[in-house]
Amino acid sequence: MSTAAAAQQFETGLSMHREGRVGLAQSHYLRAVKLDPQHADAWHLLGVIAFQTGLLPKAIKHYRQALAVRPRFAQAWNNLALALKAKGDVAAATDAFAQALAVRPEYVEAAYNLGLLHEQAGDAPAAERAWQQALQWQPEHAPSLTNLGNLLRAQQRTVQAAALLERAHEVAPDADTAINLGLLMIDRGDWQRARSLAAQALAAQPGSADALEIDGVAARLGDDIEAALSSLSRAVALDPARGGACLEMGLARNAAGDWRGALDAFAQARATRWDSARLRWTQALALPALAASDDEIDAAMASFAAGIDRLAAKLAPSGSAAASEALDAAASVVAFNLHNLPHDTTALQSRFGDLLGETAARALPLLAAAPEWQALAHGGRLRVGFVSAYWSRHTVSRYFGDLVSALDPRRFERHVWHTGSLHDADSSALAAQVEHFVQTDAALPILAAQIRATRLDVLVFPDIGMDPRQQMLAALRLAPRQLLLYGHPVTSGLASVDAFAGAQAFEPTDAATHYRERLHRLPGIGAAPRRWDTPAQGAWFDPPRASRPSLLCAQSLSKCTPAFDHVLAQILAASSARLYLFDREGPLSRRYLAGLGAIAATYGVDVTERVVLLGARPYAEFLGALQGADLLLDTPWFSGGSTSLDALALGAPVLTWRAPMARGRQTAGMLDLLGVDGLVADDSAAYVARAVQLLGAPDERDELRRRLRAAAPILFDAGATHAAFADLLEQLATEGR
Repeated sequence: MSTAAAAQQFETGLSMHREGRVGLAQSHYLRAVKLDPQHADAWHLLGVIAFQTGLLPKAIKHYRQALAVRPRFAQAWNNLALALKAKGDVAAATDAFAQALAVRPEYVEAAYNLGLLHEQAGDAPAAERAWQQALQWQPEHAPSLTNLGNLLRAQQRTVQAAALLERAHEVAPDADTAINLGLLMIDRGDWQRARSLAAQALAAQPGSADALEIDGVAARLGDDIEAALSSLSRAVALDPARGGACLEMGLARNAAGDWRGALDAFAQARATRWDSARLRWTQALALPALAASDDEIDAAMASFAAGIDRLAAKLAPSGSAAASEALDAAASVVAFNLHNLPHDTTALQSRFGDLLGETAARALPLLAAAPEWQALAHGGRLRVGFVSAYWSRHTVSRYFGDLVSALDPRRFERHVWHTGSLHDADSSALAAQVEHFVQTDAALPILAAQIRATRLDVLVFPDIGMDPRQQMLAALRLAPRQLLLYGHPVTSGLASVDAFAGAQAFEPTDAATHYRERLHRLPGIGAAPRRWDTPAQGAWFDPPRASRPSLLCAQSLSKCTPAFDHVLAQILAASSARLYLFDREGPLSRRYLAGLGAIAATYGVDVTERVVLLGARPYAEFLGALQGADLLLDTPWFSGGSTSLDALALGAPVLTWRAPMARGRQTAGMLDLLGVDGLVADDSAAYVARAVQLLGAPDERDELRRRLRAAAPILFDAGATHAAFADLLEQLATEGR
């Protein structure tokens, strides 16, 4: 044995190893251990080379030989554990990491690797403990900060995750930490920050498909559809196998009005063999944001119905991991676009509700079962809960926030859950006016359990159909009685929702057939809307009235059906008016204008001369346009709500319809309450004729404005509604005993 010669061979091998000449290094290490079988470092590095070249049995053998010589060789224990992990021997790898930590105090790398092992094995609590240990020893260890942050993000513990991922990005401001933090910002609804982080990642790592996908997702959620399409198409081009990016591309295409292109993107995502419950649900239930034709409307409804059947036929077994994945998928999909289609969708919505209910029951059977207490069992005041993502400056809080705050605290104990990310002055005001206010981003099962643990008498959902998480909470049975308000004026379709509080002014005589819930009509418009004290600023909107009167349709273009496009074209053909539309959706607006142009051309109308797209404006300037236009045109199947409330309060004449269902009768109901006639049509021919007539009658329009302004306070007088709402809550609670 020649230890000196062995040492020389080892040093030569080490030098070559550092230069990347691995084969020669291995030869020298072998000579070293032949000369000195007790050379632990040479055995260890032979193990490293074997591991790096995929020879796991040989790597394990060499590491064990090193440890036989030097039992307290911490790095060899760590690397042995990595080799055992790669081999799939989790128990032995766990023991090896434990040995590494036992022989080297504060061995951060071993604790970090142990966390990775636990995470891979599905033991999240053990992974969390290992990474917390690593961070106790080295608080700025970026890999532990990142992985622990991502673990907590997956558990929707976003506040804790944010602190860790922010710190990781401060410590190591590279592409990886920017990408991980960007994903969290998407979860938290901070689209602008997510896009800024994606830009940082792209600057550090040009051509990063991960960063492009983050930018695309954040842009889509922030309604910058043009940018979303650009970034997502680049991400997919770089990596066609990115199923998630293909899914997001489909969502962006649909937001741009290209439903069939969206279906193609979803099919491309499926072709990547990316197994995702969210993809299956999104593809099955995709509905057009802008229907191109009546045929496409029929095709979309048939596709939605078939998608419900496919999903229902393959529901996961109760209590399984797949059932939880299906719950998450269901909590990402709403049928919002279904209700813009010009059909009675009550039966279809009820089928969708049954699918949601069964999905919720299989994932959370205890929370889907009837509560073990009866209403009023706790005694004292009536305990009422309200849950929404829109307890901030939003139409939902505008309509229903005062219904909550005005409930008599001697009769009602109020619990409010705010699940949105925005907290503003309206949120703070409501929080100060009720007994319990919680803003939360808790995971759906956790939030559902918290609500149920409150033992409410009645749980109120102001807006099922807008935020998918609310519909899944409502699909559970979190209180003996559950009530839906008309923040989205459509039935939930859920068997678990007992009652729907509609508006007396909006509901037709046969309205009970439009709801799965039992319909209750509250007085007036069935809400307590606030009159926001923002002055209208109309200087920017100055159409050339002398040559052409101005028409304004202020509704979302998704509400404009192909049949309504013919109505608009007929009005333009029979008048000299110019039509103004708000461009809120970018590519969708251009697609809509192209479709309207094709229809208008058949009436001899050139939309390039007669139709103007207005950019999105601040609220005060939006009000200025409502006030400044000669005549506002309401959409037929899904009419204006808050927009019409604003317009009528300003005295702006809105020509509307009396549609078959409440969602198309909101403006007409307001006009009925105001006692102002001459602005409600029963069919398209009457609508066209009246629009043309009013455009040529400025004196009549001025008189309508005067009458509307004088009567407008009626819309904001909600005294009777407050009393009726309180009585309804007590009635429901009594029924639930």
